[in-house]
Amino acid sequence: MEPLDETSSLLPEDNQLERTVSALERSYHEHNLSLPKIPILLSLWLGSFLSSIDGTIVANIMNGVAEEFHESDKKQWIATSYLLTNTAFQPLYGKLSDIAGRKFAVLTAHFFFGLGCLLTCFAQNVTQFSIARAICGIGGGGINAMSSITVSDICTTRERGIFQGYANIVFGSGQILGGPIGGIFLDSIGWRPLFAIQVPLIMVCSLLTYINVNIKLIHVPPIHERFTWKNLSRIDIFGSISLVITISGVLFLTSTNLNKAVLLFITVASFLIFLWVEVYYAKERIIPFELLKGAFGLSSIATVISSFVVFGDIFRSPIYLQLIQNISVTKTGLYLLFPSMATAVGSILTGHILRTTKLNIAHCASLINFWGMVLQFGGLIVEYLLIAHVNPSMATKEVVKALMSPSTVEFESTAYTWKVIFICASTAVAFGYSLLLVATLVSIVFTIDRSQQGTMTGIFYLWRSIGNVLGASLTLVVYENSLSKFLWNYMFDSDSTTYKFTKEQYEKLIKDSAYLRSSGFPKKILRGLLNVYRNAFLVSYVPNLALAFSGIVILWFLVRLYDRVSKTTGEI
Repeated sequence: MEPLDETSSLLPEDNQLERTVSALERSYHEHNLSLPKIPILLSLWLGSFLSSIDGTIVANIMNGVAEEFHESDKKQWIATSYLLTNTAFQPLYGKLSDIAGRKFAVLTAHFFFGLGCLLTCFAQNVTQFSIARAICGIGGGGINAMSSITVSDICTTRERGIFQGYANIVFGSGQILGGPIGGIFLDSIGWRPLFAIQVPLIMVCSLLTYINVNIKLIHVPPIHERFTWKNLSRIDIFGSISLVITISGVLFLTSTNLNKAVLLFITVASFLIFLWVEVYYAKERIIPFELLKGAFGLSSIATVISSFVVFGDIFRSPIYLQLIQNISVTKTGLYLLFPSMATAVGSILTGHILRTTKLNIAHCASLINFWGMVLQFGGLIVEYLLIAHVNPSMATKEVVKALMSPSTVEFESTAYTWKVIFICASTAVAFGYSLLLVATLVSIVFTIDRSQQGTMTGIFYLWRSIGNVLGASLTLVVYENSLSKFLWNYMFDSDSTTYKFTKEQYEKLIKDSAYLRSSGFPKKILRGLLNVYRNAFLVSYVPNLALAFSGIVILWFLVRLYDRVSKTTGEI
């Protein structure tokens, strides 16, 4: 062998290194495939089930919890706190698992979820409840993200689709059962045991994860290098924090009486910091803006809108049914069954259409997205008209006479007709959401280069999460703000009643919605107050309807874009 000098070629050594890396990668892949799947999947899917059931539990019991603490005016924070931290931290778990390993990331998610559930049990007011839910959301976002990532490591490509189907069934089952279970607990032994029972279950998940999730990945650094600043700086933590502050600032501006000028300054400053971090500082950004162009940019806007609409509906409907129609929490949980089932059915149907269509995949997906948004808009219109024409339920269960003109179609509160129509409308909203959700994901897989699919999918889930948190929070904020204004006008500035209200009654109605039926108001006054609450619910539909219509327009342009592309390329 000739002696080496500075002119010697290093190609043989490079080839040897590539062969060594490739052999090691194959060895790790074979090791991962040989791991016991049942205990790993049990730890992942039990966590996903708890996370999904937790969401619909809270949507159903939220009003009851706020009433118990006599803080009904703060109920939006019960929904928002979990979704806010879920939005911020979910994108970080994938990167954390690449830096510190899958096991550490899963255990981290379990820890925060369990800690949040435990703290929720001891909450003494809405603020403490919301903080505990925020801690829970840090883990909840990671549980769902890590479930998908880890399953990909232990399954072959052929098995991946099968196990993803099973995972969807588990997640959907949790969403379906959450509402009824939450109602049963709240009406029987209270809401605290609901969260307490999740703590030992998530601990079982952690034990199974610690024992069985021994995944080896060639790109994960050795243990002694995992928590160095150089490695951890790859996580865009500053981008996430500034994004959370920006969204929180918007919520505080619209829902509190804090200094508006200070809040506006903080919100704008945090947004500018977020942009600076994403453009100039972050090594691996949450949102690579250069990818948000053309068709994917339009799809991103539509995803935010669709998520906004469906989560606004999920958190508004139980409050309307419980407060205006005096339906028990247990029964309102049953109303949530149908939208949850519609989401599962819509996902399966969309997958089948895209698998069998003869159209170009992206073109077909754009059509499905368009009609999904049309369904959501139509469902909202029906709900709006129905609420406007259904008489509120009186505490005495007495049938109420028409509140509007005799020529207007009215439904009695005790009738089944309006309930069936309401279920169909809310089901249409959820069904349309599932069409758009799956069609967009599939179009990413088929139209985006493989090297960018992970990034684009992560961005898609981020847009969905942002839509979730804004939809749930701003819908309830609009309702609460409208209610405060309408109640004051009815009680003190209106000549429609001679009843003498007090400011103490006004404060009680704002802070404790249960006071509406327990205060002993005369039937005529109760009817008028219920009408005020109903009008506030109607106003809360306005931003959702406006956004849904905007989504239809945006997706119509997307359909036309793919029509032109198809004609140009000669594809169908």
